[in-house]
Amino acid sequence: MKITEIEVIPLYAPDAEVVKSTCVVRLHTDEGVDGIGQVEIPAMIATAFVKTKEWEVTGYYHGGLERVLLGENPLNIERLWHKMYASMWLYGRRGAGIAVMTAIDTALWDIKGKILGVPVYELIWSACNVARADPGIIGPKLRVKPYATVYPSGSTPEEVKRNLSLAVDAGFNAVKLEESEGGFGRKDVGHDVELVQAAREAIGEKRDLMIDVQYIWNDYTRAYSSIRAIEPFNIYFVEAPLPPDSLDAYAMLADTVETRIACGDGGFTTRFEFKELIDRGKVDVVQPSAVRTGGITEILRIAAMAYEKGKLCIPHSYAWMIGVAAEIHLAAVIPNMPYIEMPSPRPYSPLISELLDPALIVQDGYIEVPKKAGLGFRINEKTIDRYKVEPF
Repeated sequence: MKITEIEVIPLYAPDAEVVKSTCVVRLHTDEGVDGIGQVEIPAMIATAFVKTKEWEVTGYYHGGLERVLLGENPLNIERLWHKMYASMWLYGRRGAGIAVMTAIDTALWDIKGKILGVPVYELIWSACNVARADPGIIGPKLRVKPYATVYPSGSTPEEVKRNLSLAVDAGFNAVKLEESEGGFGRKDVGHDVELVQAAREAIGEKRDLMIDVQYIWNDYTRAYSSIRAIEPFNIYFVEAPLPPDSLDAYAMLADTVETRIACGDGGFTTRFEFKELIDRGKVDVVQPSAVRTGGITEILRIAAMAYEKGKLCIPHSYAWMIGVAAEIHLAAVIPNMPYIEMPSPRPYSPLISELLDPALIVQDGYIEVPKKAGLGFRINEKTIDRYKVEPF
């Protein structure tokens, strides 16, 4: 079996309320088996990383990732990950290059599962040493727990209650309050407390409440003051309270508040950066992106590193649904991955609700892990036909 093409599929939905654009990647093979992935960067950039034919710098010849992988056996996932990574030493060892590798790596796992006739979580079970060594784990989970990211969450207590209640009504048992214009984190500590109190009232005492600051606070004192003030509301974690490069401030925060501090979706793309985030930043929860952080292969490494340090690993994906599909299989196996991220059912985007076939269903706070071979999902071709555009 050989890889014959890497197809980059830009999608744009002008009628969407959020997530108007996304980029899907599909790997084709000479045996007619394909795999799917998704990347959270502009399609023009993804296309350049995949389709560039050849360019020369100081005697070294470089090409896009399609050129690197054509003719290769897609079952050799670990080898191909390192081959892609090595091919981008000059321009892609971090950031956008790794993000594109993420989509390709996900597609490779999808293909391997289809060829072997097993769901991806069974492949992950074979590869995840920490899961098999954990005495409390006897095998993959049959269902996993998602939390709903509600964006925008609202700028008043009334808006927060209304928006978070939609996630509860959709079956979620954990909800994340998001920073947004005029909302949490944008005014003062008193306003933050009002919104968190409204959020807790909306979801009840038994559901977990997460908060995402989206890196907007620039100093330790501001972050410390708000987090200490909202701790009586039993916050599961506070995400991205400080700029991603302020690792010493993260360490101070982790040492002085009771709430878990989470970080990792904002520009962290390899295990090397996550090692520094854990060791120097002292975060309690690492959040590798399922659509930016090297794919299933790299998230397994990051999760194992976090496990050894006693940290949780809860990946980011938000509304990139092939990334969510990958997270489901990861969470079915990885012992320190108690949740996956999903978007709230509102606001609407066809690139969320209509991208995968079958659609994801949350019931009683859980999602069933697919039993079909590969990721267990197909791309909805009607959605592709309707929203496919040229790279932009």
